[in-house]
Amino acid sequence: MKNSIPFRERDTFWRKQSDFFSRKWPGFVFGLGTKNILPVFRFSRVTRQELEPYLIYLMENGYETLQSVEVEAVLSGERSIQGREVALCFDHAWASLWSVAAPLLERYNQKAITFAIPGRTKDHEALRPVWGEPGHDPAIDYTKNPFCSWQELKVLSDSGRLDVQSNCWSHGKIFTNEQFLKLIVPESRLPSLSWPMINDPGEPLRFLSRSNVFHPLLPTRSRLSDGKRHVVDPSVVEAIHYDPDAAPYLFKKYFLQIETDKERAEAIAFELRQSREVLEARLGKSVHQIAFPWGVCGTIAKDLLGTLGYRSAFADRMSSEFMLKPNQSPFSLGRLDYPYIRALPGRPRKRYWRIQTNDSMRAFS
Repeated sequence: MKNSIPFRERDTFWRKQSDFFSRKWPGFVFGLGTKNILPVFRFSRVTRQELEPYLIYLMENGYETLQSVEVEAVLSGERSIQGREVALCFDHAWASLWSVAAPLLERYNQKAITFAIPGRTKDHEALRPVWGEPGHDPAIDYTKNPFCSWQELKVLSDSGRLDVQSNCWSHGKIFTNEQFLKLIVPESRLPSLSWPMINDPGEPLRFLSRSNVFHPLLPTRSRLSDGKRHVVDPSVVEAIHYDPDAAPYLFKKYFLQIETDKERAEAIAFELRQSREVLEARLGKSVHQIAFPWGVCGTIAKDLLGTLGYRSAFADRMSSEFMLKPNQSPFSLGRLDYPYIRALPGRPRKRYWRIQTNDSMRAFS
């Protein structure tokens, strides 16, 4: 059966191998130096045991960490790369950014950029205990409030230690094809950020979950891809409840509603605009950089970035290289997973073939 997801957007073994053979990887991963390049590394959920060794490696080997304004100055050629410099990114602003990453960044005198999802961020007046304090929850990223609260993001932003930028409004996936895959059942499992979004732009965010029993699942793509959203007719779901075995055939009877070109462009613009405006209003700081969800940036989203106030964008899967250089195009930047920090020049250094990325993949799920 033909895969409806474009090759560059797939999270598959062969797509990752194509990245390797397309020469995206910087030379330092294979034992060379970092002259005239700025390595950028991405984290997601973190634990102390996972994060601390990398911060120690950076500190002991004399690395300085940059934030978004400095990164953009390097890209434009206004700032030269000064010795050993890198940028650290924490995607999604999980609650462990507040409880684990921020205290460790403070301890080892490092800075970072975090990409928050304002549509999923909630108010919570009480600041939660951080690592080392009584009541700290090591599984905080898997609680009912798994992201940093607005109050926690404000404290982090005001400290100067964390530069809060955009991860788009919803970080949502949408149905983009009529192919029937399977039904949701109570045992269904998907990564928490991969449940499809079912609300219209401007409405409160709503996502499918295991509770939507017998709702059909179709192929999904990022809302910021060029895919057109397919909306399942509610009558299909109702009919499936009465006859689940007939689910694969019901699409012949009931049509899917497919958004128009105009609706798609408006939805993508809403994701980009709303995220930036809400973050700036809540935090009182400039937002001008975005990390595209799943590293996927469609042509429509890319064309809108400049007009909506963005000056740079990380689109890892669409990037030409997993590193930054002076005078590089700012809207398709690439990053490396954090285990490759250990490939940076320093002691004790690892080469590509000794670095395991299994843990980082679990962190991004």
